[in-house]
Amino acid sequence: MEPRRFFEVALPNMVAKSFMDFLQSQGRISFDIKGGGQWTFVFGSEEPVKPGIDHEAELRLTFTRKAFDAFIDGTLDTVDAVQKKEVTAAGTDFDLLEAFGRILRPPTMDLGWNTSTTG
Repeated sequence: MEPRRFFEVALPNMVAKSFMDFLQSQGRISFDIKGGGQWTFVFGSEEPVKPGIDHEAELRLTFTRKAFDAFIDGTLDTVDAVQKKEVTAAGTDFDLLEAFGRILRPPTMDLGWNTSTTG
């Protein structure tokens, strides 16, 4: 998925589906995707995705395009990516990354509903 489409379409849809997680966290994560653009994600904001880097963000992440694709697919080996300098991070609140992950992959709920029918 193109980074622009992720930030402008997919991520706002994910926020809507994980709205409580979105509201429970406060802070900003700036994303710099080399060759793919820059965005800032703001927890609890009426406008959660803003174009550009917020240099005051509590967490600032830089990705190669390949590493970003793996990140949003959930296949990124973070230790390997950091060692290869495909991902760098700076800031004071690394817990925001965990909160962001909950928005990307909300837990599934087992409501105990059985949709099979027996006759």
